[in-house]
Amino acid sequence: MIRFYIILLAITFTCTSLMGQVKLPVATNFKKAYSNHTRDTSGKPGKAYWQNKATYNINVTLDPATRNLSGKVTINYVNNSPDTLKQILFKLYPNLYQSQAMRNMPVSAEDLTDGVYIQSLSVNKQIVDSKKQAIRGTNMFVKGITVLPGKQVQLEVVYDYQVNKTSFIRTGQVDSGAFMLAYFFPRVAVYDDIDGWNDYPYIGKEEFYNDFCDFDVNITLPGKYQCWATGNLTNTDEVYNPKFAKRIKAAMNSDSITDVITLSDIQSGAITKAKPTNTWNFKAENVSDFAFAISNHYVWKASSLVVDPATKRRTRVDAVYNPQHKSYEPVISYARKTVELISYKIPGIPFPYPHETIFDGLDAMEYPMMVNNLPFAPGAETIEFTAHEIFHTLLPFFVGTNETKYSFMDEGWATFSEFTLLNEIDPQIADYYDISDVNNSAGTDQDVPIMTLTPQLYGKARFSDKDLKPALGFRYIKEMLGDQLFYKAFNHYISIWQGKHPTPYDFFGCMNQGAGQNLNWFWKNWFFENNTADLAIKNVKHQHNKYSVTVTRVGDGIVPVHLKVFYNDGSTQIINRSIACWQIGNKSIQLSFNTKKPVKRIVLGTSYDVDVNPKNNTWDN
Repeated sequence: MIRFYIILLAITFTCTSLMGQVKLPVATNFKKAYSNHTRDTSGKPGKAYWQNKATYNINVTLDPATRNLSGKVTINYVNNSPDTLKQILFKLYPNLYQSQAMRNMPVSAEDLTDGVYIQSLSVNKQIVDSKKQAIRGTNMFVKGITVLPGKQVQLEVVYDYQVNKTSFIRTGQVDSGAFMLAYFFPRVAVYDDIDGWNDYPYIGKEEFYNDFCDFDVNITLPGKYQCWATGNLTNTDEVYNPKFAKRIKAAMNSDSITDVITLSDIQSGAITKAKPTNTWNFKAENVSDFAFAISNHYVWKASSLVVDPATKRRTRVDAVYNPQHKSYEPVISYARKTVELISYKIPGIPFPYPHETIFDGLDAMEYPMMVNNLPFAPGAETIEFTAHEIFHTLLPFFVGTNETKYSFMDEGWATFSEFTLLNEIDPQIADYYDISDVNNSAGTDQDVPIMTLTPQLYGKARFSDKDLKPALGFRYIKEMLGDQLFYKAFNHYISIWQGKHPTPYDFFGCMNQGAGQNLNWFWKNWFFENNTADLAIKNVKHQHNKYSVTVTRVGDGIVPVHLKVFYNDGSTQIINRSIACWQIGNKSIQLSFNTKKPVKRIVLGTSYDVDVNPKNNTWDN
């Protein structure tokens, strides 16, 4: 017996040592960051970590009738890097609709334009010759600028462009009296310690990577339009008539739902000050983007809640929508509940912003403090998309992940929120999520590892690899660690990287550190390798009252083991093993149970377990 325990101890030590030796493959540009001490292998920012920042003063005028947007943006840009910048790269995101621009999404011919017209560009109040401006799609390179380390430069751009009427890709006209305006101003691209300038062009499908900046934005609109935007409205009394200013204030301090603007209010008019135009001023600090929405015929429901019990800080939640879209009516409740769950349970971080506004648009897209959601079908779909887009508040906005390169770092979490928050918001809805996209694409020539750069993802595996597979991986780790430890690790990552730009390696390291476990065996198998998950019931042995079930790992992918035993009397039994059962690289495990009742059938897997071949998942007695 003593010898047995010595052997068992030796095996355990060997397996633990092997798992501790699992190392993740690291690309050379990340190795350079470690040697420069801007990143640390623990997942924390290195002692020399830096990131650049800017303040934006923006003045824009939008004419809904002509769809012309004109503006001036003044940018005070600080170079916190150790490098001398010899050019400035601007992002001109509206150039997605430029007739000559590259795109991987279709655009209607009527929306094609000449793109953003740069009327003037100055550096430290000196006009820059247009010959030094090279516009290539959504990138504008400005040569002949030198910004030394630790120095600041003032940039000013006067510009205009035509807002798209159709071909709504995250921004544009919603209907004749409603617009969602995003990416509407020239901005300085991210310059970071991994890649230098973020010169990935915006071509439609891929999303964004922006620095944390401060914004002071004036938006001039026709008098009957209302405006909602990132940040705080600073001049409520100047743009709203007193009755509505009072309602907005009441909503900010009330747990109940306030009808700020009703259908009868719209029909009566006199919501805003009776002037030809009103200028709306919004301010936001330390956010990665700014977006605004306008309408002259939308209703507005609002509520608020305490998101931080320590400080009693409140967040206002808004639903702004076309009153003809009845499926939008419960959205205010879904949105409020999502903010509550984020603040107190999943993951339990006080919602970081003063408001979250859900706007009825033509897409499903997130912006800081703003969401643009279609009027989805009532029920699960509306809840899932509301939760998904609001959860993006944490990633990529509170934690500034690079959506362009590694969209799984935010889309994976937002998709995870769909099947995690759904039953919390409405327990009556069945706990089911369609993962067929993963099973149908896994193992095909289009399937690639999750760590593949997002611009390289195409075909039917794209959604699986950037959204669903990472979300399922997070679910499997949560099951293994338990909710308390899992969210502790997640909160550790968020607390370390809030307001900063983490890489996937920073995320993996922080989760390991926060959980107090080296999870590299899981990250490597699930995120870095292109494995196919296929579990099978190999055999079932029955002797006396004991059943022994052997489950084999036919594919190299790892997933939890969930057995459901069906008895002849109609009763069932669940037997589970977390994904840790494959930690040492084994290809099979045995599960045993005792019963005096006759067993009718044993089924392997749940609706959340990836398995490309369910035919080998059933044993019939």
